[in-house]
Amino acid sequence: MRNVIIALVSFGLFCSAANSEELSYQSFFSKKQNFDTDGTELYRSNYHLKQNKKFGIGLAMGGANGVLGIESQFNLDPGLALVLGMGTGPSYGTFNVQAKYSFEALYLSPYVKGGYSKWFNSGAVKSTATSSDILRQIYSDKDLKAGKFDANFVVASVGAEYNQLEGELAGVNFFGEMTLLAEMQKVKVAPSGAIGITYFY
Repeated sequence: MRNVIIALVSFGLFCSAANSEELSYQSFFSKKQNFDTDGTELYRSNYHLKQNKKFGIGLAMGGANGVLGIESQFNLDPGLALVLGMGTGPSYGTFNVQAKYSFEALYLSPYVKGGYSKWFNSGAVKSTATSSDILRQIYSDKDLKAGKFDANFVVASVGAEYNQLEGELAGVNFFGEMTLLAEMQKVKVAPSGAIGITYFY
C-alpha cells in the first residue's frame, strides 16, 4: 500500500511539472496583450507594443516590394525587427529581406531599414516591365521588352510609422518611407517610396 501511495504521489508531481512546462512555453506567434485596470488593451509606447506583439503581417505599395507586396515583421526586440517581403509588378516578381530599427516613441515613431531585394522576370509571354519606373532607370527598354533583367538591389529606407497603442485596434500600424535601391551589378541607384499597413499580432 505504501508503494502504491508513493507511486501515485510521484505521478501527480510529474503531471504537475509537465503542465507547468506546457503553460510556460510560448510560441513566437502566440498572441500577447496588455490590459489596463478597465480591461482596455493599452501600451505605453511603440517599444512596449512590440515587446508584447512579436509578429506582424501586412501589405505594402512601392519600395522594395514593387507595385504591391506582402510583408511580415518579426520583432526580435522592441527596437530591432527582421522584415521579409514578396511582391509583384508588371511582368516581374520580387522578394526582400531587411533589418529594421525603430526609435522609441508614442504613436508616431521614426525608423530606418536596410537589406537586400531581388526583382526577377515573372516569365510573362509578353513583358510589360517597361512600365516600371524603377527598372527603366536600370535597364534599357530593349532588355525589358525581351524580359532580360534580373536585378539585385541593396536597399536603404527611412520612414515613420503610426502605432495604434490602445483599444480594439491596438497593434495596427500605418507606415510611409523613402527608399533608395542600388543595383549591385549595374551600379545604378533608383529612388522610390512605399506606404503600407501592418497588423501586429
